[in-house]
Amino acid sequence: MQPQQNDRDEYVTIFANSAADAMAQYWARGMDRQGYLIAGRIGPHEIRSSDGCEVFSSQGLVAATFSRRVAS
Repeated sequence: MQPQQNDRDEYVTIFANSAADAMAQYWARGMDRQGYLIAGRIGPHEIRSSDGCEVFSSQGLVAATFSRRVAS
């Protein structure tokens, strides 16, 4: 299927204690059946706003981001 001009990407990020826990949530939520694919590496992330303030303390957690293409 060719992407259409009005298609857009959706993203979901799961924070977990380990990569295995993040992937377990991916499978448990049926994200594979919803068309989500891993968007990058699973690892520690710092979450900050554009002004540099910490938005979410993710210390000790890893983040796994998944994306899918959907029609708008």
